[in-house]
Amino acid sequence: MNFSSVNLLAVFVVAILHMVLGFLWYGPLFSKPWTKLMGMTEEQLRQGSPNPAIYMIPFIGALISAYVMALLIGSLGLTGLLAGAGVGLLLGLGIFAPPFAANSVFGAKSFKLFLIDAGYPIISFAIMGAILGVW
Repeated sequence: MNFSSVNLLAVFVVAILHMVLGFLWYGPLFSKPWTKLMGMTEEQLRQGSPNPAIYMIPFIGALISAYVMALLIGSLGLTGLLAGAGVGLLLGLGIFAPPFAANSVFGAKSFKLFLIDAGYPIISFAIMGAILGVW
């Protein structure tokens, strides 16, 4: 693996895009059904974000994920939109979806909640991979 071949600007940009998609996903797109399925009210949800610094942890995770994905795409010698999106989609389906499924089953959570929670990394990783594959 050639760690020096990773485009750090691309990693930073796709990590930011991952966060933006998360804001949209759990905001305007799925906030109401997600909140209901979690057994919360919108008022409880608004009260639950006291400190903006908490977003640093998911951002650091997004940076790590983007770096590893860029490293994997580069190591496989893949280029292009579809190749990168395919890697991202496989990572989302193969790495993220199974633990979300297990949590849903053992936590007695609904299938709709699983689709919302697992859908975000699957879609986001496909987009991240597409961008990294082109960049």
